[in-house]
Amino acid sequence: MVAAAWLTSLRDAMRDQARRAAVLAVTAQADADSDSAQALARLTADRLDALNELLKPSGIQLAPDEYALLTGPLLARIFFERADATDDFIAAVVSQWLAARQ
Repeated sequence: MVAAAWLTSLRDAMRDQARRAAVLAVTAQADADSDSAQALARLTADRLDALNELLKPSGIQLAPDEYALLTGPLLARIFFERADATDDFIAAVVSQWLAARQ
């Protein structure tokens, strides 16, 4: 499934400490700095557009709120819980997301 592969690639990208630090820095600055807020919004929109492009053949297109519901648990696991996002965790997130779509 495309959504599971997407989350797996996001998880793998966040294992790179430089990427993780950059995402956290931009996120931390976004409340106080309009350039950081715009960069964060562009990054999110770009990732949503890329996922929607992959999903086109399935006829599924995600709105920003739905993208947040799909990626939020993974980002919370990585950044807040500081725990490993296992393949089983990703499968559970996708299953819950699919159930919510119906």
